[in-house]
Amino acid sequence: MNDHLAGYLLTRRIVSWAKWFVKRGVSPGDFCVDATVGNGNDTLFLAECVGGQGKVYGFDIQPTAIENTKQKLTTAGMLERAALIQDSHTYMGNYLAPGTVKAVMFNLGYLPGGDPYLITEPESTVQALEAALHLLKKGGIVTVASYRGHQGAIEEYTNVNEFFTKLNPEKFNVLRLEPINHDHLPPVLFVAQKY
Repeated sequence: MNDHLAGYLLTRRIVSWAKWFVKRGVSPGDFCVDATVGNGNDTLFLAECVGGQGKVYGFDIQPTAIENTKQKLTTAGMLERAALIQDSHTYMGNYLAPGTVKAVMFNLGYLPGGDPYLITEPESTVQALEAALHLLKKGGIVTVASYRGHQGAIEEYTNVNEFFTKLNPEKFNVLRLEPINHDHLPPVLFVAQKY
């Protein structure tokens, strides 16, 4: 198996694990956030989880990402389950009330198929994580898929790891899931649940 294929499979597994955690916590009627809509895969997944009575708030600064996600949701007949917002995920607190969200999903890095130099940034990512934790209901979770292979990714991963490491263990339970027997830098999944 070549390195590219191995990296792809690991990435898919990390994303699958994130969805596994979210699916166990989200019920029909819940509010969820896709903090980085990208091409809409997580937004669609969350729309399926929340059902017709719930709502997914999807954030991205790129018009292409919003349009790609809108098309994906329209094709699936689930556009009405989502509010797509072209704004930084750092401002999600301007759109949702504290203690109302069951799950927030992040996929860090760049838009697949887009400009690889337009990436999530360490400082704004940490600000967005702070906002996300503030929005969570009791029992709610945040998942973060952190990719480490592109320029700037190691600094972002380090900041995210430090952020989660410092969370109060009496208020949050945090898991870090990562492959450890690979020469390259595979993606890492962080999962934080609010008590």
